[in-house]
Amino acid sequence: MRINMLESLTDNIVIDKDKCTFCGVCVETCILDNLRMKLSPCRQACPLKVNCHGYVQLIARGEEEKGLELLRESLPFPGILGRICSQPCENRCYRKEMDGDAVSVRALKKYLADRASDNDSWTPIMSQETGKKVAVVGSGPAGMMAAFDLRKKGHGVTIFEAEEAPGGMLRWAIPDFRLPREILEEEFRVLHRMGIDVQCGVTIGRDKNLEDLKNEFQAVIIATGCPKHAELGNEGEEISGIYFGLPFLHEVRKGGKPDIGNKVVIIGGGNVAVDSAQTALRLGAEDVTMVTLESDDDLPAFEWAVKSAVSEGVKLQCSWGNPTFTSGSGKLIGIDFQHCVQVFDACGLFEPQFDDCRLHHIEADSVIIAIGQKSDIAFLDDAGLIQEGSVAADPITLQSLDKAIFIAGDVDSGPSSVIDAMAGGRCAAESVDRFLNGEHLRYGRTYAGPIETDFPIDTKESVQIGRAKIKEHKCEGKGDFKEIEKGLDSETARQEASRCYSCGQPFGKYRNCWFCLPCEVDCPHEALWVEIPYLLR
Repeated sequence: MRINMLESLTDNIVIDKDKCTFCGVCVETCILDNLRMKLSPCRQACPLKVNCHGYVQLIARGEEEKGLELLRESLPFPGILGRICSQPCENRCYRKEMDGDAVSVRALKKYLADRASDNDSWTPIMSQETGKKVAVVGSGPAGMMAAFDLRKKGHGVTIFEAEEAPGGMLRWAIPDFRLPREILEEEFRVLHRMGIDVQCGVTIGRDKNLEDLKNEFQAVIIATGCPKHAELGNEGEEISGIYFGLPFLHEVRKGGKPDIGNKVVIIGGGNVAVDSAQTALRLGAEDVTMVTLESDDDLPAFEWAVKSAVSEGVKLQCSWGNPTFTSGSGKLIGIDFQHCVQVFDACGLFEPQFDDCRLHHIEADSVIIAIGQKSDIAFLDDAGLIQEGSVAADPITLQSLDKAIFIAGDVDSGPSSVIDAMAGGRCAAESVDRFLNGEHLRYGRTYAGPIETDFPIDTKESVQIGRAKIKEHKCEGKGDFKEIEKGLDSETARQEASRCYSCGQPFGKYRNCWFCLPCEVDCPHEALWVEIPYLLR
C-alpha cells in the first residue's frame, strides 16, 4: 500500500463537531491546500449539493433558525423539496446501511421549511446589477432554479410560461395532497421579491420565437420539461372512458371533475400513476387498481408514495401489461391483460415480453394510462437545435448548438425527479453566468472540490432509536384533497436528527499547516482551532 509520508505527521487541526456545520469555509480558505472535507454520504448523493449533514445536525442541537438559514444557502425552495424530493440522500445515508432505516432527511427539510412564519419574506442577498438580461422558457423546477441563481448573480431575468400560472409540472401535475398549491405559491413569491419578471400565457414558437428572445436577451435557457404524455399505441385507446395521466391530473388541478365512475384502473407504476390513483379516490372512485409491468419489488414510483396509496385502498396488480380494451355502446367496460414475463432485455433495454396464455380481466368504468412523459421540442426545430430527434447540448455546460441558448432539466435529460431538474437548472445558470462574463464554460466543472468521499465512519456514540413514524392523513372520501404527509413536531424532529451519525468533517489531510490561521479566523462558528506548538507562540 502506498503511504503519503505527510499524512503520518501530527495533525494540529482540531474540530469541535458540536459547533461545526460542515460549511467548508475553512477548507476553501486554507492557503496551503492542507484542509479537506470528509463529505458525508448524504451530501455526496444530493444533486443540488445541499448541506443536509449540516442542517440535520443543527436541528439535533435545537438550532432550527440556523438550520433553515443554512438550508436556504443552497436550496431556495425547501417547502417543495421537503414534500416531493426523491430523497437520494436517504438512499446513501450510512444509518440505512448500518440498521436499515435512514435518517428522515426529507421530513426534516419539510420541518424546517414549515417553521418559517406566515409573514416570512426571505430574499437572498443579490449581487450588483450587471445590466445583462436572460430569458428562461418554462417555470417548472429547472426554470425556477435557473431564474433564482441568475438573478442572485445580478442579471435581469424574465420567465416565459405557456400556462396561465407559473410552476410547470409542480402546479399542474402534482396533486394538492402531495404539494399544496399555497406552498408552491409561497416559494414562488421569492422569485417575485427578487424582481424576476414572470410572463404567463406566452408560448414560445407561437406568441414569440427564439429569434425574438435572442434580440431582446443576451442568453436564453430552455426549461420546458416533458409536458406530453406517452401513449400505448394499442387499438381502442381512443374510446370513451380512457384518460391519460398528465392531462387527467392537469384537469383536476384546474378544478375539473372528470367522470371516471366507480371502478378505475391505472396503467403504469411510476409516480404519475400513483398520483392518478390517489386522485381517483378523491374524485369518488370506490375501486382503484394500479396495473404495472414491473413486479411489486421493482416499481419505479417512490416506495413511500406506493405504501401511502396502498394504505388508502389502492390495489396493486403487478407484472401485467399489453392491455386489450373492451367496450360496449362505445364506452369502456373492461380490460384484458397479458402476464409480463420480462420488462428489460439482457442489455437493460426496455423490451417487455408477455405470456399470451396467461390473461387477466378487470372490469372498469375508466382507465388512466400513465406510462411516461415526453418533451415537446418542435419549436426548437426551426432554430436548428435538434439532432436525431433530440436537443443537441453539451453534457457538461448544457450549451446548445446556438451558443446563446442553453438547455435545462427534463427537456435535456428526459423525465427525471424534481431535484434532478432543479440541478439541471442550476448547471445551466452557471454556464449562462460564465457566458455573460466571458469566462470559460467548462473550466473546473468536473472537479468535485477539496473533498474526501471514502473514509471510515465512527458510529460508537450513536443513539439507538428507531426512525420516526411520520403521521399521514388518510383520504376521507370524495373531495378530500388535504395534504397526506403531516409534519414533525419539534421533539420528534430533534430526536430523529439525533440519529444522524454526523459522518463527515473537515480535517488536515497533509499535516503541512504553517499556522497562518485564516481557517480558524474565518470559521463562522468558532468550531475550528489550530494547535500551535509552544515554542512558536
